[in-house]
Formats: sequence, structure tokens, C-alpha cells
Amino acid sequence: MERRAFLKQATIGTAAVAASLTVGAPAVIASTKKINWTATSFWNPKVKIMFDGIKDFCQNVKEMSDGQLEIKLYGGGELVPPFGAFDAVSQGTVQMGTGSPYFWAGKSTAFNWFGSIPFGMNAQSINAWFYEGNGMALMTELYDQFNLVPRIVGNSGVQMGGWYRKKINSIEDFKGLKMRIGSIAGKVLSEIGVTTVMLPPAEIFPSLERGVVDAAEFVGPVHDILLGLYKVAPYYYTPGWHEPGPVLDVFFNKKAYSDLPPHLQKILDIAAADINIKTLAAFDAQSGVALDKLVKEHGVQVEVYPDDVMQKIKEVSREVIEAEAKKDPFAMRVHEDYKAFQAKISTWGEMSEKVYWNKMA
Repeated sequence: MERRAFLKQATIGTAAVAASLTVGAPAVIASTKKINWTATSFWNPKVKIMFDGIKDFCQNVKEMSDGQLEIKLYGGGELVPPFGAFDAVSQGTVQMGTGSPYFWAGKSTAFNWFGSIPFGMNAQSINAWFYEGNGMALMTELYDQFNLVPRIVGNSGVQMGGWYRKKINSIEDFKGLKMRIGSIAGKVLSEIGVTTVMLPPAEIFPSLERGVVDAAEFVGPVHDILLGLYKVAPYYYTPGWHEPGPVLDVFFNKKAYSDLPPHLQKILDIAAADINIKTLAAFDAQSGVALDKLVKEHGVQVEVYPDDVMQKIKEVSREVIEAEAKKDPFAMRVHEDYKAFQAKISTWGEMSEKVYWNKMA
């Protein structure tokens, strides 16, 4: 009798296991199905750090998913024009795109605050806003309007102010200049007499060389030396008041992202956060070396904007930013939240980072 009872229990247990495996089979198969995505970037392979970071992102996703999710990456202009990345992903032509939020400001001026605004927060503060404030939630809400899911994947830190063919001794020296500069900063300089244009990286050097523009900003020493801008504009100005903490973004087609199993969504999120940290680290590690090379080997003259010039630009920036925010109710929401967070976090910065760097000088 004991033997019969044992066999009966064993039979029931085996049947239960078999049933659970049968019921669970479709889910298991679905969760391990290989998925291939296509990605297009604003950046081309020559734009180091930015493009390299996205390459690493794609490789990390492949490895972390054990090959389940593989992303084929194309540089700017290889699949679609650089500025076409946003629409390509929004419309579902490809599943992923990268660039910087303010590149898409033609869609909504609110994108500017997620990229960088003049005299705004630096990279450290921006990360705090995204991860500990409302930055990420607001960014998600904005991109959702365009059928996209965004994540941040880097920051260059405070940039340089740009390359000029002549010295800037007063605010009057800006008048009549033609300069490559975009976003809200372009609107600020337009107010003081500058004609501004936005050009992709590959067009900056030839435009300066041919005199199409008289000045240009891009990122900083690491990329500026690669573009050879020192060959056609001898004066290199600092600080980058226009982009104190410019964010790099990666965005996914909403349906493509939603169709992924939860574990693959989480892998994308973690991979983005990882590259966000490493991108800023790369800029911090390489910028000083590149600047030293520009000065010592190429004779570049590094200049600091005069105090009265900076003060005037700051005043105009405040007016332009407020006017820009009023164009769109959502932009005003973002602007108010951004300002409040910047004011809150600056209290600590004034007593820590600022004091430390002043004592180091």
C-alpha cells in the first residue's frame, strides 16, 4: 500500500511538472526569440566619444542579452541625414536613434531644456535633475508625444565658447559676425547682431575655411582638434556659456520598445546609464590633453570672454529663455521645474565645488 501511494504521488508530481513546462513553453520561447534592430545616429564615426559611446552601447546590449537583442548602428548620413534620425525613429523606419535633445527643438522648443540652455546646469547637476528630480519624467512625457522612449547617454561637461577669426574685446565685436551655433544660444547671439547657422560636424571646417562663417562652436578640444578648426580660426574662447552641460540622448521607437520583454527593456535602460557615466569620464580625461596639444603644438591662443561681454550675454540669455518658454505651455512647465531644481542644487554647489575650485586656483 505504501508503494502504491508513493507511485501515485510521483505520477501526480511528474504530471504537474510536465503541465507547467507545457503551459510555460510559449512564454519561454517568446522571451528568447532573437531580435534585430536598426539604429541611426546624428554622429558619424569620425566624431569620437559620442559615436564610440553608442557603438559600445550596442555591443553591451548584445552581450548583456546573450545575443538576443542585436542593434545594427549607422552613422549620420549613412542611412538618413544626421538631422533625420528623430523622424526615422518616430515613424518606425528604424528602431533607435541618437543625438542631442536640442537638435530636435524644431519639433518643440521644450527639447532645448533637455539638451542645454545658456547659463544652465552643468553635467553633474543635470544628472541629479534626471535621476533624482523630475528631469527624466518630463523628458519621457515630451518624447512620448512623438512616439518615442528616451534615455540619456552622456554629457560633454562645460564646453568651449568657440573659434573666432578675430578677437572679441567688446559686445560690439559680435555685430555682423556669421557664426555656427544652434539652439537657444543662437537666438541669444542673434539678439546682439550675429547671423547664426546650424551645421553638421562635417560642414564646419569648410564653412570656416571659405568664409561662409566667421566663427564656430562645436564641442571642445577633443573634437575641435580632429576637425582641424585651429587651422582656420586662431582664437579659441572660453567658457562655453551656451552649453554648460549638454546632454546626449538615445531614443527608441515606442512600439518597438514596448514589444520587448521586460528584461530587454531593463538591459537598454542599464546600458544607457552606463554609457552616460563613461561618456562624461571620457571627456574629462581627454579634454585637457587635447587642449594642451592645441596650445603647444598648434599655437592656438586661448582667450577668456571679457567680463562685460559675459554679463551682457547673460542678461540677453535670460530674456530669450523666458520668451522661448512662453511659446509652449509644456516648455514653460519644464522651464519652471528646471529653474527650481537649479536654484535648489546651487546652494550646495556654492559651498562645495565653487569654493574648492577657487581655493585650487
